[in-house]
Amino acid sequence: MNAFKKLSLSFQFILLLIVLAGIAGVASYLVGSSVYVSETRNQARTVADMVDNFGQWATRYRGVWVKDDPRNPKQEVGSFLERELSAASAANDSTAAPNEAAFHRKNPALVQRELSDITIASPAKAKFRMTSDRYMNPNNAPSDFDKVAMNAIRESGASEYSEVRGGQLLYARRLVADKGCLTCHGAPAAAPAAVKALYPGPQGYGYEEGKLAGVISVAIPLDFSLVNFVQRFDNEVWLALAAMGLGVLGLLLFIRQQVIVPVRRVREFALAAANAEPGTSIAKVDFIEGEHVSRNEIHELNTAVKAMHTSIEYLYRRMNKR
Repeated sequence: MNAFKKLSLSFQFILLLIVLAGIAGVASYLVGSSVYVSETRNQARTVADMVDNFGQWATRYRGVWVKDDPRNPKQEVGSFLERELSAASAANDSTAAPNEAAFHRKNPALVQRELSDITIASPAKAKFRMTSDRYMNPNNAPSDFDKVAMNAIRESGASEYSEVRGGQLLYARRLVADKGCLTCHGAPAAAPAAVKALYPGPQGYGYEEGKLAGVISVAIPLDFSLVNFVQRFDNEVWLALAAMGLGVLGLLLFIRQQVIVPVRRVREFALAAANAEPGTSIAKVDFIEGEHVSRNEIHELNTAVKAMHTSIEYLYRRMNKR
């Protein structure tokens, strides 16, 4: 601290501005990081909204029916709960062979899971999955985060939960069991035969209407860094930074002209007066006319130094007269 006090005022002001600029930079980075996480959380909310809306659409029609193609035996329809056959006549189509086409019903949860599988396999950054701590399909088993999220949602009654973990924004949206869910996930005895055949239980049954059934779990990678932070600056930000830089430069010039230079002139006068022989005339410093009534502290200091010098000269002359 003493070393800092011994520096010139110019260096002290410059160092102070550098420290303040560093603090402002760190604060801006932290604020930017927080805003970035908040924006990513909103993206996760949007993903959960779309998945939820898609599930509601599928629920409205009791699922989705997928038709296979008898002409393409390699086509896969994936998992399904029900299968219905319909005659497919090729009387008007000479290129097709008369076969039986099958329709396979996928319930809303199955449709959402298959959409999740496609998303996870895609290059999209945002990934989602449907999960529950009372799952039927082992593929829907919850992760450690999902378990924490479901416990937090149950305890707090909140509709969502999120945290940053492993370089990702992890987000969970509450799924509440409705009557449609109870068709398969209610009492085991009342479940469709196809469901009981695939998942004999007891895991995955016993849901209660209006209670937490699981979560939509969304994961989005966080790649925020100093380089990304700077790259996110648009023209308005650069103009603002340039204006701030000009403001700091103007402040430094003001301090130099209004503080540093006047203090140096007062110092030079004081040193000259201290080193001069008694009675020697010394050019006094005058900043403005009538500075003795100025409220500027430097003017007041200069007036006081000149008054002290005048008093010393007066005492010296009186002593010589004696």
